[in-house]
Amino acid sequence: MKREKQSRKSVIFDTLFIMMLCFATLLTTMVIQGGVIVGGEGSLSYSIKLPSFVLTMGGLFVYLVFTLKESDKELKKMISFIYEGEAAKLRQTR
Repeated sequence: MKREKQSRKSVIFDTLFIMMLCFATLLTTMVIQGGVIVGGEGSLSYSIKLPSFVLTMGGLFVYLVFTLKESDKELKKMISFIYEGEAAKLRQTR
């Protein structure tokens, strides 16, 4: 089976997706922990600034909208490919 080469756009998109998942996981952990992550010798405190939070959530929203639109388009292509192939087989058998 021949393997398709991924486009540069696809690789960048995949990388950003993984980075956003990691960031969302860390942000969720920080919010749930309530402001302090306890380390070995001391504690590390942090603060969440509203502009950064809004920018992050905006980026996540844009990413989700893009992903949903693209996956819908790909799903329609896949369904079309499958059922057009089935329709061609039915026409040949008649």
